[in-house]
Amino acid sequence: MKKMIGMTIAIAIIIAILVWVTSIIFSFPFLGWNFFIGLGLSFILFFFNSKGGFFTKSSALEASSGDLRYTYGNNDIKANVGVVFYGSVLYTSVCLIHMIILYVMD
Repeated sequence: MKKMIGMTIAIAIIIAILVWVTSIIFSFPFLGWNFFIGLGLSFILFFFNSKGGFFTKSSALEASSGDLRYTYGNNDIKANVGVVFYGSVLYTSVCLIHMIILYVMD
C-alpha cells in the first residue's frame, strides 16, 4: 500500500513537471491550464483503460440486429485503472484546489 501511494505521488509530480516544461516550450500560462490538462489526461487514461460502456453497447446492437436470437452479455463499463490514473487524479485534484485558491485570492 505504501509503495502504491508513493508511486501515485511520484506520477503526479512527473505529470506536473511535464506540464510545466510544456508550458515553457509552447508559452501558455501554466497556472491557467494545469487543471484542464489534468482533467483531460484523467479522462483519456480512464477511457483507454476501460471496456464496455456506450460504444460497446452500440456495436453489440448493430451486430445483433440481423439475428434477434443472438444477444451479447452485460456491457457495463469496467475500468482497469492503475497508479498512473491515480496520479493524474491526484494532480487534477491538487490543481483544482490551487486554482480555487488563486481565484479567491484575486
